[in-house]
Amino acid sequence: MRWISAGLTAALAFAGGVGLAPGAAAAECKAVSVISARGTTEPQSGSWLQKPIGDRILAEVPDGEFTELTYPADFSGGSPGTGVTNLVNLLNAEAQQCPGQKYVLMGYSQGAIVTGDALVPPDRRRAGKEAGEISAAAGGRIAAVLLYGDPGFTAGEPFNVGDFDPAEQAAAPRVKGVFDVYASRIQNYCVKDDFACQGTTGNFLAHLGYFFNGMPVDGAAFAVQKVKG
Repeated sequence: MRWISAGLTAALAFAGGVGLAPGAAAAECKAVSVISARGTTEPQSGSWLQKPIGDRILAEVPDGEFTELTYPADFSGGSPGTGVTNLVNLLNAEAQQCPGQKYVLMGYSQGAIVTGDALVPPDRRRAGKEAGEISAAAGGRIAAVLLYGDPGFTAGEPFNVGDFDPAEQAAAPRVKGVFDVYASRIQNYCVKDDFACQGTTGNFLAHLGYFFNGMPVDGAAFAVQKVKG
């Protein structure tokens, strides 16, 4: 499937920390809420790729929390849609309860589909079309969005980052410009030959490259700068 993420065996070495997994608004308001949408087969307890990124961000930003979005993250056809619905509902509930809270959103592979689709109107989504929209209150508090190995990667966007072939894009890219309202707050990381973001020219091994390169550190620094800015 287009949103396949890092295989279980390859990623085990990167397990670290345990994240929260609430299905509703946080009980306590924080200055910063980091919300991760994990890749396929990654554990609900925390993405092997993104939990360490969240830890880096929160080490630089006081009074924050890490949340691993509750959704199946499996190979079922309904998994991304469930993730989009849960993310939209979580953001809207927290924004109402905690109006001063800022957000950093992260998505890896299938999680990038979830995070990306949650940011756009339902008629522009591939998943979660039945979900509502992120409220203006929630959208305005999103400080940064980090996407890794995005199966919706679109060539030529100003927020694309990595050593990818600029002539290639995902097999099912998003419409160019769909993220314009968030463009200055997004970093969409793509590794050369990653089949998820580079389409049929890529391969699965490259999809694991984010665990070994400097893109997680770069993403954390970007997020911190946006939160503090």
